[in-house]
Amino acid sequence: MKRVFLLLFLLIFLYPVASGQLWKLRRYEIYGGVGTAQIFGDIGGFSIGENAWGFKDLIITQTRFNIKAGMRYRIVERVGICLDVNYGYLHASDAKGSNESRGYESITSIFEPVVKGEYYFLKNDAESSYRFIKGDRIISSLLARLDGYIYTGLGPTIFNVKPNEALEDRNMKTSGVALAIPVGLGFNYVFSPNSMIGFDFGLRYTTSDYIDGYTSQYSRRNDVYYFMTFVYTHKLKTTEKGLPTFRK
Repeated sequence: MKRVFLLLFLLIFLYPVASGQLWKLRRYEIYGGVGTAQIFGDIGGFSIGENAWGFKDLIITQTRFNIKAGMRYRIVERVGICLDVNYGYLHASDAKGSNESRGYESITSIFEPVVKGEYYFLKNDAESSYRFIKGDRIISSLLARLDGYIYTGLGPTIFNVKPNEALEDRNMKTSGVALAIPVGLGFNYVFSPNSMIGFDFGLRYTTSDYIDGYTSQYSRRNDVYYFMTFVYTHKLKTTEKGLPTFRK
């Protein structure tokens, strides 16, 4: 009888510890996504007096696209590190802004490999459930399957600008490499032990004022752009040696 009580005691004590470590079985994740991109530079937009909150600069016709791919490693349960590779197009135009008569327009292609650190302020309960990991869909609550995180990082942004005739006559810088500092917010929904779908929004603060191909004496800040992306994530199993594997 004493052995039975001792066994029960050990199970009660060890179960929360074991459940809390289940996330280590899938520490690596690969992901990809598509979304929108927009730049806030020196071409287009409205003057500060006409646009106190900046909402008028969010013009749908100026929106272009981005695609992303990457890999995540969970250092601890609520902290991850990512290698993020993004490619996108940015469009800037004086149409529908405070400088319509100037007529500048440009299209910029961006290639951006960055390293990001993530902190999860919201963590799902699904990956702590043995039954869920084994394929039993016992967790139906939206919140119990939801991750929420914030991130920042650093990396180069390689840009190439195609100006229109009016802008080309200014003979400004049309390509180069700058540093990009991403700052953003994301959410993931766990719909299977190995898969998540999510949403990611991130501003990119840069060290260049030529991302849109133009700067002026009135420019006070470097160019900023954003990516808003819908992301699919696949979790990889972790081997006993701590390496990722594609085996089921």
